[in-house]
Amino acid sequence: GEMKNSNVNLILIGSCRGNDDYERVDQLKGLAKELGIQDHVAFVLNQPYSVLQDYLGKASLGIHTMWNEHFGIGVVEMMAAGLVTVAHDSGGPKSDIITNPWDLKAPHKSSSNSNATGLLASQKEEYATAMYEVLKKGPLSEDMLKVRENGRKASKRFSDEVFMDSFKEVFLSSSLLK
Repeated sequence: GEMKNSNVNLILIGSCRGNDDYERVDQLKGLAKELGIQDHVAFVLNQPYSVLQDYLGKASLGIHTMWNEHFGIGVVEMMAAGLVTVAHDSGGPKSDIITNPWDLKAPHKSSSNSNATGLLASQKEEYATAMYEVLKKGPLSEDMLKVRENGRKASKRFSDEVFMDSFKEVFLSSSLLK
């Protein structure tokens, strides 16, 4: 459906480690103003984890743009919170986390996307297409609810409990005890 006049907001959440990061935030604020969308863009900086959790609990779509991230705990956190997650098509998010991405080249083929756990993008056009497709379908559509549920289930493999069980299994089967 058409998205004009929709109530979509972009909330950028993260930490600023130094002047370079604060300068980037200022550039992004300027860009939002230049594009006339400043009333729909907010910056949540250097907040405690509880604030992040609160935002994740209200959101329906999450994007993670870091190139070649080693792991991507933020991607896992978004999936665990039930967001449709769009992550960079590289590094850990590609190889370890969103292992069944939604096929953007065939977004209407629900059979090939029924196991999708999120979406991957690398170019700004791909991110735009991914966000548009998700928002056009609606975060509560059958397809997107399935992606959200698949992502939530997939994120559980990174839990402390799964780690401890795997660690014990490897340790007990190792030659260290023989």
